[in-house]
Amino acid sequence: MSLSHRPGRRSLVQLCGAAAVLLGSGGLLGAGCSQDPPVSSVAPPPLGPQADTDACECASGFYYNNQPIPLAETRCDAFVCGRDLISYQCMDGDDDPDTWQSYPQNRCGDLACPAEGTFCGEDVVNGEPAALYQCPGAGQIPLEWRICPGGCEAGACTGKANFECPCAVLPAHLGDPGPITCGTTLCVPTGAGSSGARQVCTAEGWRSLGFSCNQKQGDCPACRGVQDSFGREVTTTACGEEVCGLGIGNQSRWVCGEEGWLDLNIPCEPGASRGEPGSELGRCPVEFRDNDGQWKGVEPGQTFCGDQVFGGRANKDLAVNLGELDLRIRGRADQLYSCPGPGARPVPYRSCGALEGSGACMRVREIPPVRYHEVIGFANAASAPKIRDWDRCDQSCPPWGKDLNYFRLPTANGYDCRHLFCGQHEITGRVGTLYHCAYEPGTWGNSCPPSELNTAAVTGRPVPFEECPSGCGLIGLRLNNDLCDGNSEQQPFGMPDPTPAPSITSECDPILDYQGNPVPVRSLRLGSQICGPGGQVLACDERRLSRPDGWRATGTYCGTSCGLCSPGPYGEQTPVCEYFAEAEGLTCDDASFRQSWDPCLNGNENVTENEPAYCGHNLGGRVPRVSGDPNMLYVCKAYCKRIEGGRTVEVPCEGNEADGRSPARPWGRTYRFDRSVYCPFGCQKNDPESDACKRPGGGKRELPIADSRLVRGLGFVPVKFYSGRHLGEDLVRISGSTAGAEVHPIADGKLLWWGSNASQYMGVALVEHPPKGEKGQRYCSFYGHLDRDGLGYGLQKGQEVTTDDVLGRVVLWNDIPRQHNIDFPDDPWTECPTSSNDFTCDEGSGDNTHLHYTVLSDDECRHFESFGSAPYGYDRCKKSAVGAVALTAMEGAAEGEECTIAMSKATTEGYIAPSWFLEQPPQ
Repeated sequence: MSLSHRPGRRSLVQLCGAAAVLLGSGGLLGAGCSQDPPVSSVAPPPLGPQADTDACECASGFYYNNQPIPLAETRCDAFVCGRDLISYQCMDGDDDPDTWQSYPQNRCGDLACPAEGTFCGEDVVNGEPAALYQCPGAGQIPLEWRICPGGCEAGACTGKANFECPCAVLPAHLGDPGPITCGTTLCVPTGAGSSGARQVCTAEGWRSLGFSCNQKQGDCPACRGVQDSFGREVTTTACGEEVCGLGIGNQSRWVCGEEGWLDLNIPCEPGASRGEPGSELGRCPVEFRDNDGQWKGVEPGQTFCGDQVFGGRANKDLAVNLGELDLRIRGRADQLYSCPGPGARPVPYRSCGALEGSGACMRVREIPPVRYHEVIGFANAASAPKIRDWDRCDQSCPPWGKDLNYFRLPTANGYDCRHLFCGQHEITGRVGTLYHCAYEPGTWGNSCPPSELNTAAVTGRPVPFEECPSGCGLIGLRLNNDLCDGNSEQQPFGMPDPTPAPSITSECDPILDYQGNPVPVRSLRLGSQICGPGGQVLACDERRLSRPDGWRATGTYCGTSCGLCSPGPYGEQTPVCEYFAEAEGLTCDDASFRQSWDPCLNGNENVTENEPAYCGHNLGGRVPRVSGDPNMLYVCKAYCKRIEGGRTVEVPCEGNEADGRSPARPWGRTYRFDRSVYCPFGCQKNDPESDACKRPGGGKRELPIADSRLVRGLGFVPVKFYSGRHLGEDLVRISGSTAGAEVHPIADGKLLWWGSNASQYMGVALVEHPPKGEKGQRYCSFYGHLDRDGLGYGLQKGQEVTTDDVLGRVVLWNDIPRQHNIDFPDDPWTECPTSSNDFTCDEGSGDNTHLHYTVLSDDECRHFESFGSAPYGYDRCKKSAVGAVALTAMEGAAEGEECTIAMSKATTEGYIAPSWFLEQPPQ
């Protein structure tokens, strides 16, 4: 075998856009990754027709000699040597386009063919032992090769490993060999000494392992320079060391011997655990195909039916990282398994055959999608959000009994006798989704729950009813339905306690933050966000070929204003960069990239703290040209001079050292920038004390909906529908559906009341906020367009509330008429999708779902302290006042242009912009 040339032939290199190198239309891209390939006049050899099972169309490929690879001749899983002299494999994209996958660590520029034709790797200089190469001529680089599933002999793959090895009993050996099988090792006399040498039975007969029988191990340098079954460098040179698979896709066991790697012809499954708990059940996927046909990320604890293989690019990438051929959950097809996380071992959850129903396990991609309240005949469900679901059992709903009640509910089709269950509460399903269970029409008679004497009552199947944005609350089964509850502590079955063990996908690679400081280890965990290089928020996400270290640029800027238009770690920029740069006049102040700038206040002897901190928008001109970012807190540290060992040194100040507050302690401090902190809820200016990040609760002011944006401000006059100025602000969620979003008080206070309102507000709530420091006047905050279901759940009128409490959830706009008719049957409205004088429904893709909220002055709040009416949403003045801090509700002049007289119950500047209230202290 010609494996002795191999030492050091393929060193690991950094991934640097190799896919772009191969697929570029001209020249080498990504200079620095490789040297230019030699120009060759060798034409690509004819590859012949493909079998249907080999058919893949990997476009825009080039051989190392700049010859294009004909699309009709690309083969699934075949390798080529690209123009940058690294290996590429044609990958089947399933429903996505087939594509070339690069292996930067697998160099191919040092391969050399013995002649024209087809050769095994042992006959190709630096070839892979299990590979079959197509050679254009002597001394040339092979243009194509494939990895044999077993071994390679005489210019052809030998097929899968089959335990057949031509090893006769040796006439002279030491000890009892027992049965001779593939992998058997014997000590054979050498004529020099008495210990003998170790030999092993291989697919080619007996071969030397390269060390004597009295040695524990030896060194076999001929084993260097090959790749394992996942394209990674095999670094061991220990004689007798075994690996499963050499080359991507090989499924034979190999042993390192004197001549190099030896084929034992023993089948194996690359990546299969040898005794790891749960390995017999396979692994959980990264993503799954949902019932809308889209690939979605797997949620924590998501359930899957057994006996299924997961396609998709992300799953294949993770399989490679984990050392497996594919991602699959084994086990029984009628069994549900819980997945604690991507790549984790599945945990058995439920046997569907043990439940009432068909006994089958339903895969979510085969379950018809259901939309918000569609199951109860909601007329506009077609435009409502689709409810997320998981694989679950095809089971019957639990029947009424002594511990389970059913409740009568009006629907578009009459009445249901129903109970709502959270997923994994008495039923299988998604944790965080409410499921509707009802008795079949015509079986429960006129009594809900049905009478004990009614033996004809039959329950249906659970159907998704509503998706909870934060959590699903489990209620006593006799007292009420389950409902959405942001304070719920329900966890999916199978989640580890207290924390999952680290795995290859549980954290991202170490990285520097935008100031050049190493990110703490605790911030490298999956789901963490940091302010990264270039001033963008980076999220630790699942690894991909496009982001091998796991970090993903979110497009949210941090640091300074230049972060918005700074490139991320892979060179991408946000699509809105150009617009904001022009509209907002943003310029990069370079503060995110230089270590020389100083946000600390030096020379001011009034600063005596050892670690003063300043918000980005409170630098007071200390940093020239820095616009400041209200989400960044810059922490400085005081340094004092001391004499140590006969020389002057600067060390962090301790206590009141050199603070200038006593003749014995003259001023002698220097403040230096120490670190920056990203404040997700904004930075609070606390002059003259140190600034601090705003907290998500505990008295600080917060937006009523997390992750939200303003769509209509105070003083805005709509073009149609309404005849005056908007007397509040409207919020929608930035990501995800606004319908169902939790609504919190914007500050601590007292809940004056909550309930249903006969106007388009539907659910409403009013909260009183005491003045700061018990001085000045109180303020009140009002919230409208809340869902009647779960409104004020667990809250009593008059009780103290904090920003952590949930007042209710935003109602879907087109569901307001239906909910109005439940609470106000004497004043029925036409239900959507048909608009009326009472209500204008969303049409087509329009979505007016939003939260309306406003802040009321003390005088204005007095009019609404008792629950009888709600504050105005609009006045009748058509003179726009966008940007106003406070407004008085006014009537318009005859022409409808000017403001003339205050409306009923209006006080001077009674309606205050909530955004102003969130930033300014009340006085």
